[in-house]
Amino acid sequence: MQLPQSKARQTYIEQVKVIEANLKDATSGETNKSLLLLVQKRLDSLAEKYQFSEEIGTARYKLYELQALVHYFSGHDDDALDFINQAIETRGETYAKAEKLKKQLSLGDSYLSKTTNPDKMTKQQRRDHKIGLEGWLALFIVGQFLALLITVFRFFGDGFTSSSDIDALNQYQAGLSDTLQALTTFENVAIFVYVALIITTLVLLFRNRKLAKPFAIATLIFAAVYGIIDYAIASSVFESSGLAGNAEIQSMMSKYSGDVGRAVIGVFIWVPYFLVSKRVKRTLTK
Repeated sequence: MQLPQSKARQTYIEQVKVIEANLKDATSGETNKSLLLLVQKRLDSLAEKYQFSEEIGTARYKLYELQALVHYFSGHDDDALDFINQAIETRGETYAKAEKLKKQLSLGDSYLSKTTNPDKMTKQQRRDHKIGLEGWLALFIVGQFLALLITVFRFFGDGFTSSSDIDALNQYQAGLSDTLQALTTFENVAIFVYVALIITTLVLLFRNRKLAKPFAIATLIFAAVYGIIDYAIASSVFESSGLAGNAEIQSMMSKYSGDVGRAVIGVFIWVPYFLVSKRVKRTLTK
């Protein structure tokens, strides 16, 4: 027998209140995962019955709001944001509770970060919650260590343009030494800045500092931009001096172009990672 519209709506509201009460009990103090799972099952059952019900009308937004909250308390911030936006769309307008949740999510103010103390969690719990310098974040750290070692080795190993290189190349064209000296000075300053950025980023990462994120992004972008500029200037100098056809110069520039290419690719891989990674958000909290 079909219930009258007012009766169906009243039944729906009563069931929503029950689920809200269960959710409150599940998240009072330490999260009760068993009760939270029960809330999810009851919400699934309610959604199956009323999600597309025209009798309930815009009040169906409560289904999406509750699902957003379940995701929020479970630490699934991206899903929580999707569902709270759906709640606003279903309701036809925004409202205070939704805006409060969206603000918390936009600020990275996750429920997980507020209710869990990584220092008191077991290693397995940290892994389950994607907290710690592991996974892709560990791979990035290894890459930065390698970049630091290679850069320092090349610098002190005379892998960059040295004074002896300048004197030898100056034989090809008068005044070339001044241009190459300026280029070398630019390279040396850039290298010092790059090394300083890498070391600072690594220190901040190992201390789980929030500043590690912008420093990591800045380091990646600096390496790519510096590489492109340096390669362009060096190519122009060697081309104008007639050295571009020299076998050693060609070999050097070919190797350097590979380094620049890897730096650019690194930007496209790692910058998005630092911007969206849950591990980064949950690990770099201090």
